[in-house]
Amino acid sequence: MSRATRLGALTVLALAVACGSAATQPAPAATTAAAAKVTYASFKVAPPSIDVKAGQSVTWTNTDTATHTITAGKPGAKTGTFDQKVAGGATASVTFDKAGTFDYFCEFHQSMVGTVVVK
Repeated sequence: MSRATRLGALTVLALAVACGSAATQPAPAATTAAAAKVTYASFKVAPPSIDVKAGQSVTWTNTDTATHTITAGKPGAKTGTFDQKVAGGATASVTFDKAGTFDYFCEFHQSMVGTVVVK
């Protein structure tokens, strides 16, 4: 066998081994759904509506210096489902276990309103 033939055979063998070993690698773990995030900034809610799956959490980040709340319901009509204060620069999370549409607002700044749609 010539030197060129041996090098060609070794190259084919190396590729076969490399491809075979890649196939035996464990599959990467399933990734979880991207975290659902809402930002309170400049006394506004972004995004004003967010869709999540049942069992998923939404995290609010308050980039303002003023304290805000995540209060379930609409201004003047709290539902009591959730109600948390979020200090300036802090975060807070709520887990949504059931499907539905959940309105919320900031109790201190009632023009700040949003909706979480749980599917």
